[in-house]
Amino acid sequence: MRSVPKKHFDPMFPRTILFLAAGLFALFLHAQNEVNFNSLPPLEFKAVLESSKGLLLDVRTPEECSEGIISGATLLDYSAPGFMEGIKKLDRDRPVYVYCASGGRSRQTMTRMKGLGFKEVHDLEGGIGAWTTSGQPVVKEGSGSK
Repeated sequence: MRSVPKKHFDPMFPRTILFLAAGLFALFLHAQNEVNFNSLPPLEFKAVLESSKGLLLDVRTPEECSEGIISGATLLDYSAPGFMEGIKKLDRDRPVYVYCASGGRSRQTMTRMKGLGFKEVHDLEGGIGAWTTSGQPVVKEGSGSK
């Protein structure tokens, strides 16, 4: 009769499994973060906005907004003294879709909101300039703004 060799337990095995699990969890969190905080091109921005109950936020100046806004936008001037206080009053659990003229201020706003604990913020890549260039409509302030 043949003897079966005894298996030796490697004490590093549980640590290796734990290390791999932690690495996979970190990758998952990073990927989730990339999905919840990103810049979207105009047509994708429009599609996710239309399928969401999120807040559309225009962070341009009143002068810029007078040229036209995306219908349904809430206006909050990035350069105004109370800007951050206004951001802090928003619902952190509600998705936010933010835009400006060309994407710089809205990207910075998205980063600030992430730091404040907002769960999901999307920035319009290229701002309202890219929005109108792609043929998307704007309305005059007051006829579709909040």
